Amino acid sequence: MLPTAIIRSLRTPQLTAADFTPTNFHTADDKAWFANALLKFLADDCPRSGFTDRLYVRLSNSFGNIAHHDRRGFFEHYFLAFETKAEFIEQTLKWPCYGSAEFTFCDVEIVVQSRITTASLLAIVKAQRDSDIARREREQLARLKAKYEPIPRPDALSGLASPATAPEPPTMLRQGSLFDFSE
Repeated sequence: MLPTAIIRSLRTPQLTAADFTPTNFHTADDKAWFANALLKFLADDCPRSGFTDRLYVRLSNSFGNIAHHDRRGFFEHYFLAFETKAEFIEQTLKWPCYGSAEFTFCDVEIVVQSRITTASLLAIVKAQRDSDIARREREQLARLKAKYEPIPRPDALSGLASPATAPEPPTMLRQGSLFDFSE
């Protein structure tokens, strides 16, 4: 969950058609819808329910993204883990926004990049990623310690084991030689 101030900086002020230039195939309202829908999706921490077909189609054609075969594949590639979410935001911010606003969505891309940068969203997602990695590594360390560093028996620690009950050391096995003669 993102802090309220970050959510607010991503989503307000609401973008309108006046902020964008229409293309031959898309109205300025289409562009405003896409910008607001993407920023809402990011502000809401990328819920599966917010990743609609309409958002997917437009997003798969923006910021240098590719379709990943279908909406589910795209969502699962980028938005299920903090590592890939950070990768998505980095790619979005690094995209050079090619073209002219009369022909592409470059004006939308520039506004979205500006909002993400102003909100410091990448730094927040990277911090979440690092925290998640540390948590998973600590869990793995605990499992490995439990497996490879078993707790010693109390009688072995206290020195109460008598020599008569102490187990004999194992005999060392030795590989026989071709020239060993036992009679």
